Amino acid sequence: MKSKTKPALDTVKRTTINLWLTLILAATFLAFAVTIRFDFAYDDSLQIVNNPRVHSSEFLPTYFTSQVWAQAQGQPENLYRPLFMAWLLANFEAFGLWASGWHFTAILTHLIVTVLVYMLSRKLIPDSSAAALIAAGLFALHPSHVEAVAWISGVTEPLSAAFFLGSFLCYLEYRRRRARRATWLAASLTLFAAATLIKETAIVLPAVIACYELCLGNSDFGPNPQNKNWADRRESLAALVPYGLLAGMYLGVRALVLHGLAHRISDVPLRTSLLTLPAVLYFYFTQLLVPVGLGAFYDLDYASEMTISGVVLPLSVLLAAALGVWWWSRKSRCYLPIFLGGWFLFTLLPALAVFMIMSRYESVHDRYLYLPSVGIVILVGYGLTRPFSTASAPARNVWRGAAIALIAALGFATYHQALYWENDLALFTRGCAVAPRNLLAKLNLSAELTRDHRFEGAFMVAQQAIDLNPNSPLALSAGAQAAYYLGNYTTSENYYARALALGPPRVDQLYYLGMSRIEMGRFREGLEPLEKGLTLWPNSPGYHYAVGRALAGMGNWPGARDHYNLELALYPSSLNARNALQEAEAHLQSAPRRALPAKTQPDLHPVKQ
Repeated sequence: MKSKTKPALDTVKRTTINLWLTLILAATFLAFAVTIRFDFAYDDSLQIVNNPRVHSSEFLPTYFTSQVWAQAQGQPENLYRPLFMAWLLANFEAFGLWASGWHFTAILTHLIVTVLVYMLSRKLIPDSSAAALIAAGLFALHPSHVEAVAWISGVTEPLSAAFFLGSFLCYLEYRRRRARRATWLAASLTLFAAATLIKETAIVLPAVIACYELCLGNSDFGPNPQNKNWADRRESLAALVPYGLLAGMYLGVRALVLHGLAHRISDVPLRTSLLTLPAVLYFYFTQLLVPVGLGAFYDLDYASEMTISGVVLPLSVLLAAALGVWWWSRKSRCYLPIFLGGWFLFTLLPALAVFMIMSRYESVHDRYLYLPSVGIVILVGYGLTRPFSTASAPARNVWRGAAIALIAALGFATYHQALYWENDLALFTRGCAVAPRNLLAKLNLSAELTRDHRFEGAFMVAQQAIDLNPNSPLALSAGAQAAYYLGNYTTSENYYARALALGPPRVDQLYYLGMSRIEMGRFREGLEPLEKGLTLWPNSPGYHYAVGRALAGMGNWPGARDHYNLELALYPSSLNARNALQEAEAHLQSAPRRALPAKTQPDLHPVKQ
């Protein structure tokens, strides 16, 4: 009788678990489903929409021999992600520029990773399906993952994490099975290689495996220290050799393609960056524990000296957390918490490296928490379910209810946070609200307001950026462009002149400086920057038309006609050049026509380089 009853109970239990997991996946899809109606945002324009390299399979071989931003001149060579580029190509082949399809595949990838997190939790905590379900729910609906899922270009995180987790799971099968071990090891190595070719952060997998071996060893779950078999442990650690070889091969190819492993572009002194590392680690830790005030940009206070608030306090909190995990492991005689803490730290190391390398305005991002959060959510699931084994039935129900309420609250927060990724205007407005001292957030919002023809708002935000950094050529240029469209040509000229004095010329700076002077009737002065711009960028749109405007103002109608014709030869759809050509020809035939204003025509904008 018992033999028949037990399988039936097991079946019911498995069905219940599967239903809960399905419910988590459904809730996750609903939380992110709103993004399916969103458009491309932020870097998607340059990386996908206007990137011919992902619009044709003929570029596929070049993904393995060039950096991600190969289509854009002047971009630092820091990203080698050939399989990510292949993912973009596959999505373009499937959906073209229909953004909804891209968003759907991003959500689907996140759901796959959620299942893998559940599977990993079951491997690490085989006696508690509740812990695995809680971990999966926390991971799936954590607001810090919105950037990685709602933003199409952020799919590098879930995509790489899927292969990373798959590789680690295959490694666990390799070390626990007696048959087909070589197959499992080969699968793990293949997935590891793919993960690194999607995003370089996956290179920390060997460190995670080593941490697992040192902490959990031969046991599936929290071994007793006295029961460790160090001979077997050494054998398992020896299995790290092929992972190390793969990592070395990847680094070699990366260095060859990118002309170095990485190129530091931050203007922050190295000593200051090092002193700020505890604050960065504290930032990421608290983002997971208290995910409020999230955005695409953050203000980070750099520590130039050893201060209590900037260095000592965050370091003390982190040390207290580490001691808490150590005490927990010692008290429970289970090393799982230490391993999961190690997972968090090792997978966060690439984010700390990014902080050291990148611009101060892009040094921290929520999406970098995607893979590190796996260790924390499993740890929380484990901690919340430990009382289950000794608690009464009513107490267990209270604990379950608390876990469900927590996951539901995170789900609502995730849905709300995802709304900020609807378009660039919403995203950058949120960015400025969260990080009012972030120059990049201000510049992006000003540019978006300009594109939306909201020039007063664009000028106001650009002025705030100038106040933050009066010596920023980009901030001065943003203010100058908005001033130009407002008809404030004196301010536009002043800001462009200051910007050009602070750095190398940009195609838009010379163009609008010339046009500002032309609008003020100073045609000869306006001609000077335009001619310089033509020397640097002979085929930039709008330049020949602008030179024609200057020459026409000086009475040189034959020269103006020639430049209008050159503009139309390069850009036949330029309505301004066509109308101006008619005016020039009319003047040459002694029947002049009034010139049309230039500043309202979008086809005059030069391509920024």
